[in-house]
Amino acid sequence: MKNKIIFALGSNLGNRKSNLTKAVLELEKSLSLEDIKTSRILKNKALLLPDSPKEWNIDFYNAALSADIDIKEFPPLKILEICQETEKKLGRIDRGKWSPREIDIDILAIDTLAINIDDKLSIPHKELFNRQFFISRFGQIEPELLYQLSSKVHAKS
Repeated sequence: MKNKIIFALGSNLGNRKSNLTKAVLELEKSLSLEDIKTSRILKNKALLLPDSPKEWNIDFYNAALSADIDIKEFPPLKILEICQETEKKLGRIDRGKWSPREIDIDILAIDTLAINIDDKLSIPHKELFNRQFFISRFGQIEPELLYQLSSKVHAKS
């Protein structure tokens, strides 16, 4: 049985649109993704800490990707590892937290599963309902799943 996975993709260095497209293609191949949907690209301001260097204030292009995945073949930590490998393959350099990046790949959700593995992985993404660009891109391609997750999160509070 396949599970629905949602990724957030972002880029604010290099050819941002091309970086997003390459990330989709690489994830499709590396994770054997099926039934892929992508949102429209949204341009938005970078999230920065108050003392971040001014040169880090570069607009991001953000999009979401949904697909079917076999989590028996690709358990959540393996998916995270492949996302990080993909970021490196596409040229991401570690410049520090909140810094500009060629590509950023976040796992937003896997169906309505709740997964917490130490400080390594939290699904749904812990900032999912705090970042408008996550909500808008996710809702564009999987509105029913977003609603289910929202209801589940709000029921806990």
